Amino acid sequence: MYEVKVQQGLEYIPDAALIREAVFVREQGFCNEFDETDKTAWHVVVYEGNRPMATGRTFSEDGKSYHLGRIAVLKEFRGLHLGALVVQSLEKEAKRLGAVRFELSAQVRAKGFYEKLGYTAMGEEYPDEHVPHVMMQKYA
Repeated sequence: MYEVKVQQGLEYIPDAALIREAVFVREQGFCNEFDETDKTAWHVVVYEGNRPMATGRTFSEDGKSYHLGRIAVLKEFRGLHLGALVVQSLEKEAKRLGAVRFELSAQVRAKGFYEKLGYTAMGEEYPDEHVPHVMMQKYA
């Protein structure tokens, strides 16, 4: 069984940074992975025993719309539905904090994954670094 840990502030949950570094920086080639939002965002990490497997974060600027992002699953754990578990855990935390709407900037190749979780694309595709993205939303 998996354990899900939730913590505010990336410095208090360093396994989230390790996963994001492996997936977004080393595997996908992103340069601007970490930002000031990491200090105040709520971070989720999924574990099996002591092994960190997947992560994501959520934050809000208005207390009603919560942005989900930095959702990543280590390569060796893909196919276990951990991405969905991360999204659901982030949504649960955001609801606890008062969310009425969720939004995310999805890599276009992951659009179908988010649609299966109830998200709808809005607007045109746009580049984020070298990867096409699309904004998506879902109401709580």
